[in-house]
Amino acid sequence: MTLPPSRVPHETLAGGLEVRGTRLYKSGKPFFVSGINYWAATTLARDGDSAGWDRVRRDLDALQALGINVVRTMGGTEGPDTEPLRIVPSIQPREGRYEEGGVHGVLRFAEEIRLRGLFAIVVLNNFWPWSGGMAQYLAWAGQGAIPYPPPIAGGTWSRYEAFAGRFFRVDGAREAFRSYVRFLIPRLKDNPAVIWELANEPRGTNDVGPYRRWVDQTARLIKSLAPGQLVTTGSEGQTASPEAAGVDVIEDHRSPAVDFATFHLWAQNWGWVQPDTLAADFPGALALARRYVEDHAARAVRLGKPILLEEFGFPRDGASFDPGGSTRLRDRYFEEMYTLVSSLLPDTPMVGIMPWAWAGDARPPRPGDFWRPGDPLSGDPPHEPQGWYGVYAGDSTVAVIRQGSARIAAFAVT
Repeated sequence: MTLPPSRVPHETLAGGLEVRGTRLYKSGKPFFVSGINYWAATTLARDGDSAGWDRVRRDLDALQALGINVVRTMGGTEGPDTEPLRIVPSIQPREGRYEEGGVHGVLRFAEEIRLRGLFAIVVLNNFWPWSGGMAQYLAWAGQGAIPYPPPIAGGTWSRYEAFAGRFFRVDGAREAFRSYVRFLIPRLKDNPAVIWELANEPRGTNDVGPYRRWVDQTARLIKSLAPGQLVTTGSEGQTASPEAAGVDVIEDHRSPAVDFATFHLWAQNWGWVQPDTLAADFPGALALARRYVEDHAARAVRLGKPILLEEFGFPRDGASFDPGGSTRLRDRYFEEMYTLVSSLLPDTPMVGIMPWAWAGDARPPRPGDFWRPGDPLSGDPPHEPQGWYGVYAGDSTVAVIRQGSARIAAFAVT
């Protein structure tokens, strides 16, 4: 399914980003992304959590010192807050009820980003259930109980993905989400630091046509509400199995209302490395990762839009979850990714890189276990083993990010 081009509203806010061809620009000069994922920031910034807000500002200080210029965070979280393995408190605990403190967390974080001269990719929805997301909108629309995937006992990923993919063809679920879009975006439409993202890792699965229509229609809605801000998808790109996932990085980004493409890279999640043979598997996984990144840069040439490596991560040595565990392989993997992306910046549509995910000073009380209410929010979402991919402020990986950021900054004049 190829979407026909048509005009969409566009203007550029002073100090904001714009797209020219296959490049991002800021104030008329090329802009390259050295970013990071910090999904918990808006939850920590909510009203009433003074310790959380102090942590956010402390984390932003640390990230700016590393040369980070873009932070990706969740701008939509759905309840009920009693559901398992979710970000809580949520912004939308019930359909159509937007909790004031949670909304203020998004607004406060976006303003802080603006004041610091940074940019924020604000994610509006989620294909996966750790923030509620599409599955919760379906439950609210009367589509039945959410068939949670692992680690929920008895769950399967295939059953969950088939359920979540129905979001794109259920009017009530889509309309409830559009209501949130129409509520939130006008409150931030004049903030030049904000970049809107449709969802975290949306997949077409068995509903590719409805999925791509949803991408186009939602991006156009956002552009109609905030014509001066950029819009992207949050797509994983090709994944390890694009046909099963119902994705195609070119077709999924065809809409003229989508300004740039994204892709993600997950060596362990896709089976390129195994926990018990991590070191032995590493060279092969690194070769696959290089080919994957280069392939997406080539596809972006055909698409004619910029492309951003928006997520990637690697486990600790020995697949340890211990925050004090060594990160020798992770550091090498990060070095290779920064080097590769930097080499692609001059001559391809590649515009930057964003590791997953910042944990700062937060430490899981039970490394390797799943998050529970009352635990600190760190780099790993509630449904994943805590300590898996989080980057702590004391990790040697931090120096790799600093050096990679400096390399990227050499291409940019900001």
